[in-house]
Amino acid sequence: MKIKIIISLLCMSILTGCGNDDDSKSDTPLTPAEKIAKMENSGELPKLDRTDTVAGIDADQNGIRDDIDAYIQKTYPTEEQRKAVSQYARSLQASLLVDLENKITVKAATNTTSRAISCIFKKVPSGNSPNGGSVVEEILGVTTNTKQRLLQYIALDKALDGTVISSPSGDVCDESLFTMPDQRL
Repeated sequence: MKIKIIISLLCMSILTGCGNDDDSKSDTPLTPAEKIAKMENSGELPKLDRTDTVAGIDADQNGIRDDIDAYIQKTYPTEEQRKAVSQYARSLQASLLVDLENKITVKAATNTTSRAISCIFKKVPSGNSPNGGSVVEEILGVTTNTKQRLLQYIALDKALDGTVISSPSGDVCDESLFTMPDQRL
């Protein structure tokens, strides 16, 4: 019995001593920036614009940062969902760029964003995966992915202090996004 225990312990110690001798791994831990880059390169995280501006890069000038546009196209399976999420991304981007001193434009931008959020809840009903709430949080997170953008969003929120925003009614989805040119009245 003692021999079996000794042999078992010896086998476990030999197996424990055998490790991966991969020289590509270093003993130094990765920095947070390196971890993010590694996750982006693997596709685990989206590659997001980290330029030092609130606006970011929108080469096609459709009102949505190019990285967010690519993320939406890759992430959302149906055309209807992509259009609803694009409407929200566009309104969110515009609200980050609005003049915070002008209460009328701040309120108008917020109403547009509220309509877009309602559109997401209409086109991505609860019970589905992803659900509307998680989509809104996700797009907000990728849009405010730098300190400057997040601070701008917080300033927008502060500019709304004391205002009342009603839930939109009626057609909340931008119909131009949801109809084909030959289907218009």
